[in-house]
Amino acid sequence: MAAERRAGPGPRARTWLGWAAAAVGVAVVAFFVGRAGSEVGIASPTPSPSPAPLTVTFGTALDPVSGLAIQPTSRFRAGDQFAYSVPLAAAPGVDKILVEIIRLEGATETVVQVPSSQGIVPTSRVIAFTVPTADLLHAWGPGSYAMRMYLVSATAPFATGRFTLVETPVST
Repeated sequence: MAAERRAGPGPRARTWLGWAAAAVGVAVVAFFVGRAGSEVGIASPTPSPSPAPLTVTFGTALDPVSGLAIQPTSRFRAGDQFAYSVPLAAAPGVDKILVEIIRLEGATETVVQVPSSQGIVPTSRVIAFTVPTADLLHAWGPGSYAMRMYLVSATAPFATGRFTLVETPVST
């Protein structure tokens, strides 16, 4: 008796054809799903903007427990202690940041302190510092100022704040 021979591809060829058909099916579905959104006018996703900078809090002292600025104010006179702090969501893991100070005069901004290195504790979740206001008045004079804090390799500040230095009149 003669063996009957079936017409069509063998088992190996059928496996390859099945995979090819599955790939074509996925490509067709992807094409139509992508086209459906564009025909309706759905905008393509855009990159999310970088988060807004944190706020620098100013005060005349630092809390000894939390390290945060207390006795809040943004106006400082020669006899005041100038304190500032920024609470962080996580420890920065670096031991330096850059602090920039800008004098604000109407629409004019003048850098009075270029981004300067300030040592910080890399494991702390608070950046804080104090200095006598008289030192700042001597260096920059009275006026309105903005403070910007940067990570060493960053171009955008991670924290910003505004303060005013007031000249204390001398009694004669």
